[in-house]
Amino acid sequence: MAIRARATTAAVGGDGSTAQQCGVDQNRPPQRVFSNEDGKHGWRESQSVEDLPELDPVAGDLAGIWAGRDGNALITIEEFQDQFASYTDYCFDKTDKLVRVRFELRTAWEWGYREDGRIVNGALVSETPEFFSTKTGQRIDRPAKANAIARALKPRLYIRKSDLPFSALLAK
Repeated sequence: MAIRARATTAAVGGDGSTAQQCGVDQNRPPQRVFSNEDGKHGWRESQSVEDLPELDPVAGDLAGIWAGRDGNALITIEEFQDQFASYTDYCFDKTDKLVRVRFELRTAWEWGYREDGRIVNGALVSETPEFFSTKTGQRIDRPAKANAIARALKPRLYIRKSDLPFSALLAK
């Protein structure tokens, strides 16, 4: 599911534990939305989900921010590449420190990978790593092609909100 669909549909797969820890309901539209249309011209903010531009399907990125309870913030970044798309939920606490991540990669080969976990000493401690069928959502064995895209199977970690690629826009 894309950020555009989050206003009416639950987050991609999983139980939303990262969003829950942040105190966020992702069935509501994000308060702020950002895009990097083609990966070349930088990030910009849009007024609403409806105003997001069309993205280059092999290089575009989207991001949404939800305010959570106790000063937490959930930031979802969607990255689109040639053979796959990734969806990462980052929960930042009130000090802007990353505390939890949910990551999902969906491939063109009808399988995906997802994991959810806490951040401890700057590293993801995964609680639910699994490969799954993108058709059924069911757990599957590690696909043969997974080794060829090993780097894509790991989420980018932004330990502080100021590390985000669009952090300069957050102060506005």
